[in-house]
Amino acid sequence: MIFISNNISLNDSEVDISAIRAQGAGGQNVNKVSSAIHLRFDIHASSLSDVIKQRLLDSKDSRITKEGVLIIKA
Repeated sequence: MIFISNNISLNDSEVDISAIRAQGAGGQNVNKVSSAIHLRFDIHASSLSDVIKQRLLDSKDSRITKEGVLIIKA
């Protein structure tokens, strides 16, 4: 369970986290491996209330695709 606030939480299954090869250098292994994490969250398919879904989709966040998937790279 991922707790967003006191009254908002997500099931772990609603968030997809995967390791990928990153472009460029990073971290302590700068000369060995460049790795990154992709977090993907499908807003439409989530258990969030319709009001919260709409607020997310209406935001002008460039990390939300046209299909309504939030993608965070770290």
